[in-house]
Amino acid sequence: MLKFRPVTLATLAVLSSQSVLAALPDEVRLTEPQANVPTIPPVIVAPGTEEADVVVQTSGAHFFKRVLTSTKPQTTRSETFVDLPGAKTTIFVPPGMDVLVNVSFSAESRCNEPNSTAQNWCEASILVDGAEALPAASSFSPDTYAFDSTDGGSEGVSSWESHSMNRHRCIFNRDGSTFKNVPVEVKWKVTNFDGNVAPNFWLDDWSLTVEQARGCRQTRQNF
Repeated sequence: MLKFRPVTLATLAVLSSQSVLAALPDEVRLTEPQANVPTIPPVIVAPGTEEADVVVQTSGAHFFKRVLTSTKPQTTRSETFVDLPGAKTTIFVPPGMDVLVNVSFSAESRCNEPNSTAQNWCEASILVDGAEALPAASSFSPDTYAFDSTDGGSEGVSSWESHSMNRHRCIFNRDGSTFKNVPVEVKWKVTNFDGNVAPNFWLDDWSLTVEQARGCRQTRQNF
């Protein structure tokens, strides 16, 4: 969803953090993945400061899966990203291995702001190893990811809906003897363009699934 908002220092910081994905010169190759290859050679192209039309990530088979669920309702009116309580875990990338981390998140959601007609929404973001996973909607202003919306104030206290998102990130463990600890976490916040009482973002019955697949190749394409 394309929405207009000013560039902030936080946005620039996230952009800067994306530079950790840059490959060494001898790692960037143009070879396309071949069929029936059990592992995918690590290839990744530095994202730079411009948003790609399409990012392609390719990996082998999944070898790890972890699922976190909660039936405890949570609410926030925070206008900056904060942790969704309980929606955080740490995975371990084996020594010398490159992996594609795939994360899915779903929840029963409500985003309402009584007595307001402002075009506000409720955002969610998934961080993998401290950086927003792809598609990194919050990293390229004015884009954001609206997990839910107040619908101009028409959403009420009974506007419960099912929403979901998927995010992905290549992680490289160049250490041949030590596992790499990789935190995975869900953040949430609201917008408040009218400056009144912020919208109420309510989540319940959420599920967070984290998977690792062998190898990771990342390239950029144009439309």
